Amino acid sequence: MEAAATSYPVARDPPPRPAPQTAQLGGGPAAPQRGGWARWALWAVVSLVLAASFAWGVYQARHRPRSLAFVIVTYYLLAVLYCCLGKLSLLRRDDPAAAPERRRVRLAVWVVSVAFANVIAARVADSMPERGLQIAVWVVLAAGIGVAFYFFFIREGARDVVAGQRREAELHQVSPEQRV
Repeated sequence: MEAAATSYPVARDPPPRPAPQTAQLGGGPAAPQRGGWARWALWAVVSLVLAASFAWGVYQARHRPRSLAFVIVTYYLLAVLYCCLGKLSLLRRDDPAAAPERRRVRLAVWVVSVAFANVIAARVADSMPERGLQIAVWVVLAAGIGVAFYFFFIREGARDVVAGQRREAELHQVSPEQRV
């Protein structure tokens, strides 16, 4: 005998699947839409100014290959960094399934940031007249990269460990009825 379809749920029917939640790059999961058209207008203006700056830089450097390479690489690294930061903001911190991908994206942000800083430091160091000032540029870059590494990887990991211990302590202080 064939089961008849009903409009109400019965025990043999599988539970209904929730609608998939989607997030757009830059919006974050369940981020409230603030600003409306003004926010999009601001992003459009910033994008146009950045594209115009790139076009002007390419035009100015069209006869100097080294300057042209600097403009193109800087623009490319800036775009990649923006995309990586957008993806990093979409990944949730409290989701253990997303932890490996979050580590990979954080590493990508780190690599692109270091490459971006090195490209700019090389250009600035080349414009310095004395060897001492060129060395100073690279020393400041190395110190900045070291501080950024500490705050981006080491301090973040320490905060996660402390937060994990704090979460366990909070669970011990909560009554069994409140845990459910």
